[in-house]
Amino acid sequence: MSFAEIARADGDRPPRWLDVRFDTAGHPLRCSGNTMVCHLRDDAGRAAVSEIAARLAVAPGGDCFAFTAPESWHMTVFNGLLHEADCDRGGDFWPTGLSADATDDEADAFMLDRMATVAPPGGPVRMVATGFSGLASHGLGIALTPATTGEEKAIRAYRDRLAEATGLVARPGHAGYGFHLTLAYLVRWPSVADAAAFDAVQASLAAAIGDLFPPFRLGPPELCLFDHMNEFRVQRMVMPERAATPAE
Repeated sequence: MSFAEIARADGDRPPRWLDVRFDTAGHPLRCSGNTMVCHLRDDAGRAAVSEIAARLAVAPGGDCFAFTAPESWHMTVFNGLLHEADCDRGGDFWPTGLSADATDDEADAFMLDRMATVAPPGGPVRMVATGFSGLASHGLGIALTPATTGEEKAIRAYRDRLAEATGLVARPGHAGYGFHLTLAYLVRWPSVADAAAFDAVQASLAAAIGDLFPPFRLGPPELCLFDHMNEFRVQRMVMPERAATPAE
């Protein structure tokens, strides 16, 4: 759906993440948890995202979004737990093996320890930008996909192993999870004219996104804690398994 269509369909209610992840002034609000991500650290990728974010921010309707801090830019490999999320502790969104009465600190330790036991793919996984994502859920991101079928299979298998290790195999949305890099969250609705103009800018960028955003190679996954969407604090890195060395 276009921004104009979403504004028409949902404009009679507040944006989904307003006063949940950001306030109307664009200040981040507490929304804590744990996750496994790869931060965007290579210079070419950061330059590309900076250009895309800047062009969207100054587009008509761009001031309706709260843009995330550059130091927070990342691709989520496996989403962990959101402590403030309105989910049923003990349901499919909660890990089997973790008490429903666990404190936030206990939940963080459980998830980080379990995820750390799973080695990531041994070969490189390169991502390419395919367009934009998130508007339907009142966000704004760059949609990403692995560069090859083999890399797609490798990272999907890795996610499956992480789901098994954390007891989140039944979590809804796992199989069809869309890789992305979040740029912003909607905090107010645009005018009809601004929404249409924003769609035009976004369509122009989407048509050229493969040239603007070069393929990039994921580094080692990073297990992170966060208090809000503008900072993901690395707790540890997870290194791939090494191939066995033949005995001499």
